[in-house]
Amino acid sequence: MVRRFVIAVSAALMILGLMVLTWGFRDLPIDERPEWMVVQMVIWPLAVLGMVDALRWWRYAQRGIAIRIDRLRLLVHGLPALFIVVMPAGTFTTWFGAGTTWSLLDYPTAKVMAAFWLAATLWACWEVVL
Repeated sequence: MVRRFVIAVSAALMILGLMVLTWGFRDLPIDERPEWMVVQMVIWPLAVLGMVDALRWWRYAQRGIAIRIDRLRLLVHGLPALFIVVMPAGTFTTWFGAGTTWSLLDYPTAKVMAAFWLAATLWACWEVVL
């Protein structure tokens, strides 16, 4: 019963987070995006998804089951996502040119997707060890 309640609350919080982020991006040009939005894009999914998983991990720890981090996944998925998220707008265009595919990583959509990729990677890299 508690797990179902936590799942419902986490879904409501995720919707609230999406509205807050969308409101923040709504009227801003790409080069005027405040850095707190990048932090919010990573923190909201981590906190919301963590509500559900932390309860499960706590039960595992009570039973004596160990939890470890998959460092390879964190390195291969987490670092590129973090890099894309934290780079200021226009960085990839400056490095590779305006007509390249790499310049697409400067768009807000890519930043949001990379932020969710980072958040999902941070949660997915934890493994239960029996």
